[in-house]
Amino acid sequence: MAKVLVTGGAGNIGSFIVDQCLELGHEAVVVDNFYNGKYRNIAGHLDKKSIELETIDIGSYEMVRYVFEKHKPDYVSHQASLMIMDSNKFPHKSIETNITGTFNIIQACIEFGVKKLVYGSSASVYGDPRVVPVKEDHPFDNQTLYGATKIAKEALMQSWAVTHKLPYVGFRYFNIYSERQGIGAFYTQVFQKWIHAIYEGREIIMYGDGEQTMDLVHSADAARANVLALFNDKVGNEFFNVGTGKETSLKQLLAIIEKLLNKKAKVKHIAADPHLVRRRCASIDKIRDMLGFEPTVNVEEGAKRYIDYLLAGKV
Repeated sequence: MAKVLVTGGAGNIGSFIVDQCLELGHEAVVVDNFYNGKYRNIAGHLDKKSIELETIDIGSYEMVRYVFEKHKPDYVSHQASLMIMDSNKFPHKSIETNITGTFNIIQACIEFGVKKLVYGSSASVYGDPRVVPVKEDHPFDNQTLYGATKIAKEALMQSWAVTHKLPYVGFRYFNIYSERQGIGAFYTQVFQKWIHAIYEGREIIMYGDGEQTMDLVHSADAARANVLALFNDKVGNEFFNVGTGKETSLKQLLAIIEKLLNKKAKVKHIAADPHLVRRRCASIDKIRDMLGFEPTVNVEEGAKRYIDYLLAGKV
C-alpha cells in the first residue's frame, strides 16, 4: 500500500484518480483549493481512514511544503490547473497556478523523496494540428496562454525534474469530459450547455457547419492512464497522448444527446471562430504500447452518464 497525493483531487480527472487509487488499496491525500474542484466528487470517501483532504493553493510553496512534510507521500499525481476559459480571464493566476504551482510540486517531490510524479498536460500544446491523428512528436504550435503554460510545465519536467532525478510521466489530454467536470472547460462545455438547453426546450448554438471534431475521452479513462503510469517502474520521463483515437463531430455529438434525451434540439447556427481548432484526434499507439492503455468508455456511454448525473440533480 502506498500513499498518493493528488493535486486537483476533487476535480474532473483528479477525483477519478482518487477513486482508482483507493480501489487498489492505496491511501490518498487530496489537495484542492475548490476553485474548479467539487466537494461532491470526493464526499463519498471522506469518512474513510485511507483518505485525507488538504485545502490549499499550490501557488504557495509554503503551503505545498507543509502538506508534503505532513503526509510524506510516496507518489504524486499533479492535476491541479487553471483551465482555458479561466486562463483567459485571469492570466496572472494562470501563470501562478500552472507554472509556479507546478514548479512548487516538483520541488516538494524532490525535497521529500517522492518515487514518481505523473501530471496532466494538454493537446493544446499542439495548437491546430498539421497532421491527424496527432503523434507525440508533432511540433508545438500553441495559440493560447493555457497552452503556453502547459508547454512550460513540460519544459520544467524535462529540465528541473530530470536534473534532480525525479521520474515523471506527462499526459497530453485531448477532449476530456465527464459528469464531474466544472465550467472552466472550453470545447467540452457543449455537454452541459446542450443537455440543459435541449431538456428544457431552449435553443442551442452550433458554431459553423458542425463538422468540427473532438477526440472525446472520459475522465475515468484519463485517470486510469495516470494510475497505470504511477505504479509502472519501467516507464519514466515520457509524454503520452491520452485520447481514444476516434473523432466525434459536433453534429454526431448532438445526435447522440438528442437520442438519449429523446428530444429534438432547436439549433441556431452562427459563424465559427477561425482561431478554434477544427480537428482533434490523438494517436494512442505510444500509450497503448508502453502502458497497455485502451479507452473503455465510448461517447454514447459517457454522454449517458453525463445526462443521468445532470438530470438527477438538475445542476
